[in-house]
Amino acid sequence: MAMPTTAIMATALALIGAAATGCDGNAGRPPATPSQPVPQTAAEGTATNTADCLPAGLIVFDGDSLTEGYFLPESQSYPAQAMRQLPAWLEWTNVAVSGQTWPDLLGDATAEVDALHDPARQLNLVVVWAGANDLASGRSARQAFHNARRYCEARVHAGFTVVTLTMYPLEPAAIDPGYDAQRREYNRLLRTHWREFAHGLVDVAADERLGDASPAGRSTYFLDAVHLNAAGYGVVADAVATALRPIVADASRSAP
Repeated sequence: MAMPTTAIMATALALIGAAATGCDGNAGRPPATPSQPVPQTAAEGTATNTADCLPAGLIVFDGDSLTEGYFLPESQSYPAQAMRQLPAWLEWTNVAVSGQTWPDLLGDATAEVDALHDPARQLNLVVVWAGANDLASGRSARQAFHNARRYCEARVHAGFTVVTLTMYPLEPAAIDPGYDAQRREYNRLLRTHWREFAHGLVDVAADERLGDASPAGRSTYFLDAVHLNAAGYGVVADAVATALRPIVADASRSAP
């Protein structure tokens, strides 16, 4: 028998925000500092440009538990997996906090993201992924999209290159039809308008393994109804790294 929508929404929200760091945003958290550069994998080969010949670039990952890496070591989060596929001259930091909504991200981005911008770098880039907590807590797709747009526009104004992501369905996808309808509309709005306020969109919801048309076996990529395991975050990491490579290459080519 189907669960009542209100119960399902409460369950989904609890799952999204249940990581040990809590759901209260960044209260009391000090400003982030860039992580050490993550070496390339052997398969990626030797970097054409290194810190010796190119001003370091910085990638800031922001979002909720899906970016923080719910119940996984940092090395298995999607940002860490993506960075292993990118040149070693790039520095990175992950300022995501479990349970955050777009308003939370808007509230702390000046201190946690904009403060890290350095015009001397060849590249200052933000990858931001949010929306699940907004929709699970009752905000509409249009409200979530409006705040996503505000966040991205503000980071562009601060001097960042900005990339954002669509939301994949819950596992199973039909656990909450109301949530899924709002998620699909949110994704539609991102796909239609992202070029107006961002430099790239990673369409996770279009991926054949995790997205709208993915098979029933997609459960192998999940820890629970919302969060991914290391393999699932590997799918996201591959898509993000693919989207970032041309941006990074452009930065490399424009080096003096």
